[in-house]
Amino acid sequence: MKLLYIIRHGETDWNLQGKVQGKQDSQLTKLGLKQAELLANRLMGENIEVIYSSGLQRAISTASIIADKLNLPYFCNDALNEINFGLWEGLTNEEILKEYPAELRTWRNSPHKSTIPGGEKLALAQKRPVDFVRTLVSDSTGKNILLVSHATIIKLLLMHILEMELYNYYRLKQDNCNLNVVAFRDHGPVLLKYNDVCHIVQI
Repeated sequence: MKLLYIIRHGETDWNLQGKVQGKQDSQLTKLGLKQAELLANRLMGENIEVIYSSGLQRAISTASIIADKLNLPYFCNDALNEINFGLWEGLTNEEILKEYPAELRTWRNSPHKSTIPGGEKLALAQKRPVDFVRTLVSDSTGKNILLVSHATIIKLLLMHILEMELYNYYRLKQDNCNLNVVAFRDHGPVLLKYNDVCHIVQI
């Protein structure tokens, strides 16, 4: 059995400000750094052998903290980068509602049909992590792998694993520095943990 550990990066400045990040970046807050440290401590006994991170700095910062604690290498791969939110990046929900009311309404009510101005569609964004994980699982026999990515990309990956249609996008939630664990067994993948944040409730 092979285990895939999937985590979201720690809290960022833009998370606090309620801004859409996407391909844009912001630094981890002090809380975000602490979240990553606590998650690293929790992962020490999990026998993880390799770490792959999004190429965006908020994920790299999270991955580097965990890698240092576990004494493991980490490798960046753009397949794990967050979805491109186009012209919405850097805006708050209130600003998006003011400037793109019709597009936001579609995004909220029918995300699978949404076209974010200048951004990616969910189906295309989903293909990146799905293809990457498919290759990892087939090429890394027996290895336990950690992925550090972003809320939307993780949700899309889990939806594929669970065979959920994209219109269910808002039925999943991913908190900062959470933990998802998927076991790849002979009969297929099994979700063992979902959005687990018990390691950071003490903050």
